[in-house]
Amino acid sequence: MLAALVASHAAEPDFSKTLAGKNDNERYRLALEVLRKSDDPSVFTKDQDAQVVEAAIDACRERLTDVGENPSTKIESLANNLLDFAADAKSPPALAIRALHAVAESHSSFGGRISARVAQLAHNPDYPSRVDAIQVLSELADGSQAATLAKLVNDKDKAVAEAAKEGLESIKGKGVTQTFIQSIADKTLSDETRTALLRAATKRDMTAVVPVAAEVITEPGLRLDAQKALLRLARKSDLVQLRAACAKVPEESASAAALKRLIAKLEKE
Repeated sequence: MLAALVASHAAEPDFSKTLAGKNDNERYRLALEVLRKSDDPSVFTKDQDAQVVEAAIDACRERLTDVGENPSTKIESLANNLLDFAADAKSPPALAIRALHAVAESHSSFGGRISARVAQLAHNPDYPSRVDAIQVLSELADGSQAATLAKLVNDKDKAVAEAAKEGLESIKGKGVTQTFIQSIADKTLSDETRTALLRAATKRDMTAVVPVAAEVITEPGLRLDAQKALLRLARKSDLVQLRAACAKVPEESASAAALKRLIAKLEKE
């Protein structure tokens, strides 16, 4: 029992040199040096010393960098602890944001668990760092979160809406293409959300959405953006879908005329 207690005490970081630092920069550097050797630096985000907290976040960041597809439970614990700190209203705002972006360094959704937590922060209207949460969400390699970003494109907060738009155009990860396709087709989602997906898919040159764009062009609320997607993304191999779409839109509409021109162009290729 005594031996275990001594071993536990010996394993605790020694911040005596840190506290003796001449200024904040030196104290941060000394704290980081100590925490790099710690078994779990995320614990010290609860420290009262701001330099120790900052160093703890950065020590975690180093361990989270590009952790791969199957991170360990210990690494996931670091990410969760950083998110606890980032979500705590008592955390200094600058350090909370630093913790959020440290999580993004993992480029991993941790099986969707970590990305889901970040999505909750992004959706919370009372969370003060929603823009940062959105930026992090687009970097966690969870393509399914494209739907989350699309829902935020029309948020009342213009900064949030703009960040979501940018995130939607850049998000990568497993399932991103399938999420775009399924969400564009999903009539339970608002026209605004589906339009955001169509616009982002067009900017991304996501040719895989051509079939679904050809389907939803019949819906008045989506027609213009579906048309734009088809004009930019459709290829000769898509002629069957294009002809079917053209037959379904009003004969005298601008969309019908645009589709006819596109079909004629592709038939000559």
